[in-house]
Amino acid sequence: MLALAKKGDTIAIESPAYFGALQLAKNIGLNVLELPTHPGTGIEMDALKKSIESNKVNLCLLVSNFSNPVGSCMPDENKKEVVRLMEKHNVPLIEDDLFGDLYYGNQRPSTCKTFDETGIVLWCGSFSKTLAPGYRVGWVEAGKFKEKVDRTKSYHSLYCNTITHEAIGSFLENGRYENHLRKLRQSLHRNSLQFLRAISEYFPEDTKVSRPNGGMHLWVELNEKADTVELYNKAIRNKISIMPGRMFTLQNQYKNFFKLNYGMVWDEKVEEGLKVLGKLCHS
Repeated sequence: MLALAKKGDTIAIESPAYFGALQLAKNIGLNVLELPTHPGTGIEMDALKKSIESNKVNLCLLVSNFSNPVGSCMPDENKKEVVRLMEKHNVPLIEDDLFGDLYYGNQRPSTCKTFDETGIVLWCGSFSKTLAPGYRVGWVEAGKFKEKVDRTKSYHSLYCNTITHEAIGSFLENGRYENHLRKLRQSLHRNSLQFLRAISEYFPEDTKVSRPNGGMHLWVELNEKADTVELYNKAIRNKISIMPGRMFTLQNQYKNFFKLNYGMVWDEKVEEGLKVLGKLCHS
């Protein structure tokens, strides 16, 4: 964002959206345009098209595969259309692909970058969600904005931790990373099914929940009278962690939504925690 936009510019972003991206955009003075998102297919294309064609959007940020917090995955047709739209109006697209490797099917989903022929897409990824969170190693394929990104990077952090880069590079060289990913995907898929089962058993009957085909997040919707900030406070007192829906927006919405992360080892303690959380939702 720092390399592509200035204070007062407008960034289009799917909603709900990762709170870190929202806070960064706000802190550097951008106007955030939150666009509706389908839990299965991602950002609603009509809304995106209208906002881009209004010529009021300077930058776009999308999580194309298994978004945080909804878990949506854009189909190829939508990814192609997004790229064509950005190219036509010369709007840079930051594609956050942190979760693309955590798919549960037979094949990794494509990216918007796959269909980029002019360099309008900045494809970003990281090992933080798949291998080593503490290493903070990621990358960006910045297309025609490479010089701007390099220059901004040098302003803010001239040097990188080469030891962590070497460690991950060594892990990648001999196929161990792919073996690790296969095991991780299997574990996460099993976890997602366990969480969905527990929600169906312990939560109120009118609870709705996303069913992602990858990633590590579930987006849960309770009765419209529920307040998940209040639920969060009760859950914390029971040593249970959830993320209220209001964290994923700058607007007054998602009051009765919350996110669950199933990226931990499934055991009886987790089962019991979901059972307690379900009781809190009932109350």
